Parts: sequence; structure tokens; C-alpha cells
Amino acid sequence: MPYHRVFDRVIERHLGRAQLGTTRKGIGPAYADKAARIGLRVQDLLDMKIFGQKLEVNLKEKNAVLAKVYNQLPLDAKKIIAEYEGYADRLAPYIADTSLAISRALQSGLHVLLEGAQGTLLDIDHGTYPFVTSSQPTAAGILAGAGVGPCAVNRVVGATKAHCTRVGTGPFPTEIEGDIADRLRGVRGELGAEFGTVTGRQRRMGWLDGVLLRYATRLNSLSDVFLSKFDKLSGVGRLNIATAYRYEGEVYDEFPPHQTIFHKCEPIYEELEGWEEDISGARAFADLPAAAQRYVRRVEEIAGVPVTWISVGPEREQLVSTATVSV
Repeated sequence: MPYHRVFDRVIERHLGRAQLGTTRKGIGPAYADKAARIGLRVQDLLDMKIFGQKLEVNLKEKNAVLAKVYNQLPLDAKKIIAEYEGYADRLAPYIADTSLAISRALQSGLHVLLEGAQGTLLDIDHGTYPFVTSSQPTAAGILAGAGVGPCAVNRVVGATKAHCTRVGTGPFPTEIEGDIADRLRGVRGELGAEFGTVTGRQRRMGWLDGVLLRYATRLNSLSDVFLSKFDKLSGVGRLNIATAYRYEGEVYDEFPPHQTIFHKCEPIYEELEGWEEDISGARAFADLPAAAQRYVRRVEEIAGVPVTWISVGPEREQLVSTATVSV
């Protein structure tokens, strides 16, 4: 809703140096309304009378806070209703019980693919809180959002880049800067370049973090891994993978139990041989240089599950299959 975006902007400004680096699109305030059980839902667009009544109640409280706390002008309910009437006309044919549709598809023997967004370490419960999103971008969160029970799932594929990235503020133990980071990031505007899709912000770059990979594998009960951006490692030189952290003399080979440790820990790296060859044309695992094959096998050992697909470029056909998995 419009007031969610306003709140996102003014709250971030109010936080100053402590701001979280949100996209300022209103996601957090919208989820806050959901948790407070006052949020408007898509189904409300099917009855604009109900929509208007709920909006009036919400806006009375929102405008009071905006005016008295943040010195902002009030929002006009009539303008918002008029705007959302247009959305209702366009969206009404597509509003349905998707949980029921998925259930019927499964019962009829169809394969159903559910795809999540963002990443495990942005999960509101299990991520690098408070530098997280407002939802659950884990396998469990996907099922809850889709209305599907866990017993319906026969495969959970985790997608991970061959190097780490992060947008905005927050802890990043394996972060790197300089020429290697610039090479991995790419050039703004190019397909696959590492810039935020919503904000356009330059992504922070880092070596692959094996500790977080193990953590994500455990949290999501991964069956296998899809390794993307593998071609970006060509020509980088020797490659590092973090296998543990060190903090005040103690070694952590699992995600630390306290955020203070994660913020201040140092990565313990395992160095692997790199490769110079262009691998963008590879289509079989045997096409990859020996060093690249060893890197993949080491990722499998760290994750504890097989890497079944590798992307070696931004195009759909630029894929390398490493194993056959029945679906």
C-alpha cells in the first residue's frame, strides 16, 4: 500500500547510520501489518466496499503516526481507493485459491515446481537478523506460502552462486574488494552483472562461504545443489572457500550462535587451484578443466549433497549436468 512505502522511507531516514539498507518499497511495513492482523489482502480487491472500510480504519492510524511522529503529510483514502479499483479490475480474473490448484495438480500426478526468492541468510527467523528480509525465503517458507505440506515434496534443490554476494549492509565474513571483486561483479548493464534488481545498488562480492552453504543445506534439507555463475571464476587465479570461522581464538565450523560472533569473525580459507580456460561452452562435466572439476567436487564435500547442475553463462542453454537425478 502507498503508506507502506512512505513508512519504509521515513523509518530508514530516522534510523540514520543504523539503517538496515532496505529497498524502501514498503515490504517490512506490509509484513508488520500482516503480523498485527490489520493488513489488506489481495482477496479484499474482490469487494471494494470491504476494501474501502478496511483502508479507512488503517489510514486513520497510519496518518496519525506519519503526522505526529514523522512530520509527514496525510494520505488521501479516496485517491488510494480510486487507484486500487483499477488494480482490482485487472487482477480479479487471476485471484484464486492457489493452494487448492496446486493440491489438485499433485493429485492428478503432475509435477509442480515451487521457486523461492532471495536467500536463506535473509530469512526473518534463521538469517543474519536484523539484516534480513521480512519473509521466509527457505524451503519451509515456500511451502507455507504456497499452502503445500512437507510430505508432498520429493526434491529440494538449493541454488547457490560459485561466489558469495550481498546487497546493502550486514555481516559478510568472506567479502573481498578490488580487482577480483570487480571482475566477479561485471559491468553494470551487462546480463548477469551483480547489481540489485530493485535498487540498482552495486552488490558486495566475496568468496564462497562453505559454513553458510552447510547451514543452508541443513535448514532447507537440500537434496542437491545448482551451482551458478561458475564461469565467473575463470581467470581469477587461486580460489578461496571459507570452511570455518575464527573468533577470539575459537574456531566455528557451523553458523555461529550469536550475531556478534558472525559480525566480527575471520574466515578460515581453503585455497584451491584456479583455471584460465573459458568454460562458457562446456555442456558436459568432462568438458570442464580438471581444476574446475575439483572445485565442484569440493563444494559437494562441504555441502554434503551432490552438485547436479552448473551454469557457465547467462543463457538458458549454458548448463552442465553432473549427475542424473530422478524427479
